[in-house]
Amino acid sequence: MIKIISGIILAAGISKRMGTQKLLLPFKESTIIENIIGTVKSCKSFEEVIVVYSSEKVLDRIMQHSVRSAINERAEEGQSTSVIEGIKNSDPNTKAYMFIVGDQPFITKDILEELISTWQKNQASIIVPRYDGKKGMPTIFPVDFKQELMNITGDAGGRSIIQGNLDKVIFIDFNNTIAGFDIDTPEDYEEILKGI
Repeated sequence: MIKIISGIILAAGISKRMGTQKLLLPFKESTIIENIIGTVKSCKSFEEVIVVYSSEKVLDRIMQHSVRSAINERAEEGQSTSVIEGIKNSDPNTKAYMFIVGDQPFITKDILEELISTWQKNQASIIVPRYDGKKGMPTIFPVDFKQELMNITGDAGGRSIIQGNLDKVIFIDFNNTIAGFDIDTPEDYEEILKGI
């Protein structure tokens, strides 16, 4: 399989609702962000893995792994700025971007590979997972959407592009609700600890 997808982990959030940097919270044998990095790296279909960060403490953890890092100095402006930084730091020859959030620690290699496999057969399509019917992450955007992605603003990520191009979207349904669970609050963190 040709490795033509850039894996971009969005890890520059400022964790307002958590009250502390959630990506550094303990999870399994390490931290939330390191579990995500490990899962993404276990998937061999990526041309490269880039982690977009804003906290130096998060960078310290990223540096423990052989991935590329990209600083987002505008993280307070929303997730769109991390999407843009990830694209800016991607290989110019990449054919697609998979955006993975850093606070979704139950995502699995199998889910990543199924999304990628679907894109490989439909390379003009946006690939979006649904967990028990609810749209989620990670998502894959072909490079044809690069300029539109570079123009997004605020905290909505690529949702507006998905909504505006539903004829080009392929939804992949998963029954594993916990895989789509992300962490925003202390209560969310308590919930994920119960899932270990």
